[in-house]
Amino acid sequence: MRFDRSKVLLLVAVFAFAVSAAAGTIYSQPYDGSGNLYASQNDIGGLGNFATAYDDFTLTGNPGGWQVTDIHWTGGYFNPGGPGNITNFTLDFYNNSSGIPGSLIQSFTTGNNANESCSGNICTYSAVLAGGGLTLQNGVNYWLSIEPDMAFPPQWGWATSGVGNDGGYQCFSGTCGGLGVNFAFDLTGNPASTTPEPGTLVLLGTGLLGALGVMRRKMNL
Repeated sequence: MRFDRSKVLLLVAVFAFAVSAAAGTIYSQPYDGSGNLYASQNDIGGLGNFATAYDDFTLTGNPGGWQVTDIHWTGGYFNPGGPGNITNFTLDFYNNSSGIPGSLIQSFTTGNNANESCSGNICTYSAVLAGGGLTLQNGVNYWLSIEPDMAFPPQWGWATSGVGNDGGYQCFSGTCGGLGVNFAFDLTGNPASTTPEPGTLVLLGTGLLGALGVMRRKMNL
């Protein structure tokens, strides 16, 4: 029995692609369709950062941690309804501090309206995190806040989800507290420790070729 070297090389390429294409949804709290919105906004018209909404999350399933690369979320307009002119979103990740948002880990900005797509007053958004995103540990509780830069009126609010631990939190005009709700967002990314560097893929491919070469010699004896 003989091996076709071109097929072996194709097998190595397919293996490398499968490893590098592992990106997908690593956390999900889908929108519940209720229309409920909780204020989170930096009013560039004068009020400033009068409201910020937060929600906590824990990534599980990979002991080596996770590389978060993208965020998708749902929000909308009220007081009154209708679209506003969002010029930027700030997406902040925090450590947990005794059940509330703690120290800031990393802040990202979109510089635009984050691919806003609306149906009535409810809109979906998405953003790729700059610099490849951030690495978060497995099994550790973190917090996320989302707020647009937009003149009031109208108000912008983060939409709710039926999934989560009801840990939603909000600071409004200097008063902070738990809301007993979940907010709608998804995180996309990769297992942090299972995506080999290019050099590692070369070694894997070389090792696979070597192993197949040994098998070929043995089978030709």
